[in-house]
Amino acid sequence: MKSKLKAVLQPELWLIPLAALVCVDAQAQGAKVTPVKPTAIRKDAGPTIDLSAFLEQVGQRNGNFRALQSSREAAVARRLQGDLELSPVFTANAQAVDDKRPQIFGPAFSLTGTKNQEVSLGLSKKFSTGTQASLTGSVSETTTTLAMAGAPESSTTNAIGGLGLSVSQSLWKDFFGTSTDLRRERESLIEKAETQGLDLQTRQVLIEAEGAFWDHLYLKEEIRQREDSLARAKRIETWVRNRASNGIGDRADVLNAQGLVAGRELQLLNSEDELRASEEKIRDLLEMGAAEPLPNLAGNLEGARSPQAFIDGAIRARGETADSAAQVVRLDAYLSVLEARTKAVVAREVAEGVKPDLVLQGMYKTNSVEDGMSAAFSGVTDPAKPTTMVGVKFTYLLDGGVKDAARNSAKMESLAAEQRQSRKLMESQTSWEELQRRHAELTKKIDAAAKSSTIQTQKADAERDRLAKGRTITSTVILAEQDAAESQLSLAKMRAEQRKLESQGRLFIQISEQLSEAK
Repeated sequence: MKSKLKAVLQPELWLIPLAALVCVDAQAQGAKVTPVKPTAIRKDAGPTIDLSAFLEQVGQRNGNFRALQSSREAAVARRLQGDLELSPVFTANAQAVDDKRPQIFGPAFSLTGTKNQEVSLGLSKKFSTGTQASLTGSVSETTTTLAMAGAPESSTTNAIGGLGLSVSQSLWKDFFGTSTDLRRERESLIEKAETQGLDLQTRQVLIEAEGAFWDHLYLKEEIRQREDSLARAKRIETWVRNRASNGIGDRADVLNAQGLVAGRELQLLNSEDELRASEEKIRDLLEMGAAEPLPNLAGNLEGARSPQAFIDGAIRARGETADSAAQVVRLDAYLSVLEARTKAVVAREVAEGVKPDLVLQGMYKTNSVEDGMSAAFSGVTDPAKPTTMVGVKFTYLLDGGVKDAARNSAKMESLAAEQRQSRKLMESQTSWEELQRRHAELTKKIDAAAKSSTIQTQKADAERDRLAKGRTITSTVILAEQDAAESQLSLAKMRAEQRKLESQGRLFIQISEQLSEAK
């Protein structure tokens, strides 16, 4: 069983392995990853890793993945155990009976005791064609003790041996394996649905992990910009204080500068608190102990990826080529397709199960009658005294209402599953188009935000230069500083959100088969 299970698990190429899901990120980015400049790496920080390495560690350390792998193997084993009814069955029986009950057959004749010894062996098997065959061999020896009036007791011994072969074949209900084929088809679809459902859960965990990765990078970038903004605010405060001490500025300018510094310090504290919460989430995803050093995550917030790249990367990881005619569907929609197909097969199974049946039966058995068990065993293959039987057996379920209810129930469930499938496929198409549209629109917004951030930064630099020359007021510089800082953070936030949006491409796969109707 283990070798058979291993052989079935090995060629499961349609199920994208974790390594393939992880390597898609490096393929989709299409460029060398440049790490975001960290604010300050702690002394106890672990090695620096990029997104692919981080997702790989999540797959290795997160208990959800180990549980999903075990469930995947269990799904394959459940399909294999369905053929248990086709396994050969061996039977062996040995018994000895000593019956001393008197049996009186008349005033002058009685049976005072019976001894019987019997040994039998059997081998039976049901084939995938619906044929049932059994081979049996038996030898028995019987000793009887008789008593007659006026005569001493006497004993007689005789032995009977036989070797028989019986075969039966359904001609209607399970005509040459129809029921077996339907059962195998149903179990195969169930296994595929279970493994695809587990694959969906795997992808969802990876999406969650990638979202935490990009949030962490954004917070590190936010802290870096907050620290830079705080440093600039402190320089403005120092410069304004010097002007006030020289009698050029006034107290209002000093208070404005102090307010800017205080606000930037509060923003930095809030960002550091959010970063610590993000680190705890990373630690939970990696299932790391409190004493283990957290790895330093590094990546490129500017590295845009197409949602289609995840699908193409997964196809390349499986060693396949993209099919231009293939349909992109969301995994949960594909699960509804598998459910509809399973329900359709179940409906056919139910209809097959309530059909009347006509079974052709045949049996051939040799017989050996001797004085002793050994002699009877030696003659079990002697065809001189055979027993043959040929017949048919008709079976019909009389309660028509129950049969109709069973058929209608399965048919309606199949119809409902097909309707859910149609709805899911429509939602899948809309979702895929919306994902691509949002990605394209977000790209335009990021380009516009990048231009705005550049202008705001240049404006803040110019206002600081004007302030140094005494050609503007402090409040104008402070507003320019705030606008520049917010535009930079807004741009970084939009890039992080786009990276997280791109990871939703993991939920889609490319299918070449026809999906419009259940099969």
